[in-house]
Amino acid sequence: MSRPTEFDLVSRLPVTHRRRIGWSDTDAARIAYTVRFFEFAMAGIEAWFREIWGEDWFHMNTQQQRGTPFVRVETDIFSSLVPGDILDVQVLVEQPGTSSLTFKVYGHKADTGERVLEGRYVCVVVRTEEGMAATPIPDGKRERITHYITECNRILKNKELKRNSALV
Repeated sequence: MSRPTEFDLVSRLPVTHRRRIGWSDTDAARIAYTVRFFEFAMAGIEAWFREIWGEDWFHMNTQQQRGTPFVRVETDIFSSLVPGDILDVQVLVEQPGTSSLTFKVYGHKADTGERVLEGRYVCVVVRTEEGMAATPIPDGKRERITHYITECNRILKNKELKRNSALV
């Protein structure tokens, strides 16, 4: 079995990004350094852009002259991580604005399901050749986003129904 890398995709619906925590992710206390939790979430969001938007950030910037700077970032940390832990970050999207996207990220340990992080990340779509001016989400991308939201809601609702029926 191969070892997970930083860019392993576990699921496309909803996008779930997996990474192994390495020694380089830790601080003097030998646990994942606080700012790395933002990186873990952002890696999941970048996987979402590759899979759902259809472009990674590099190509979006260099070929489409579009960017998605983040204007609000918040993350709650519930559990520490140590080297060797495997973190799954699930990425959901709230209803998009005209130019903005709000991501909800949920991180948990792959082996135990233990909750590690939850966050909300808001970005704005901009045209980079126009001085970073906000621009509407392109229609084709908006359709992909709407489909993703609908499918994720259906999948998560079915999982919740199964979980609740198992408790009865």
